[in-house]
Amino acid sequence: MYGYEAKWIWDTREHPLAIFRCPPTGVADSLCRETERVALDAYRALGCRDWCRIDVRVDRFGVPNVVELNPLPGIIPDPTMNSCFPKAARVAGYTYDGLIQEVVRTAWRRITGRDGGAQDAASVHAPTAISA
Repeated sequence: MYGYEAKWIWDTREHPLAIFRCPPTGVADSLCRETERVALDAYRALGCRDWCRIDVRVDRFGVPNVVELNPLPGIIPDPTMNSCFPKAARVAGYTYDGLIQEVVRTAWRRITGRDGGAQDAASVHAPTAISA
């Protein structure tokens, strides 16, 4: 379990814990799929948009349970800091910049119904300042 002690005492810059793996080592594909389903169900049920961090624990019967859903997780870019959302994104193959760009693209699609691109960006105008 990645609790307080693991995050703030044991997981140090000098000795980082090797807990972020994608896919997790030694975990059955069926459990990975069920964990993803449970997490997405919670995300949708709570009306989350664009991004969040979902903490899941598997009980002694092998059932994944959501223990926390954070709709505004920390996004410290320094890979040696204990910001779990960017750590998990790195394991999934995203750079920090790629993570932020993906969040922006996801929000853009939700708001406009279009995929973001150079043409879409050019059509967005900055607010005009009005002077008195």
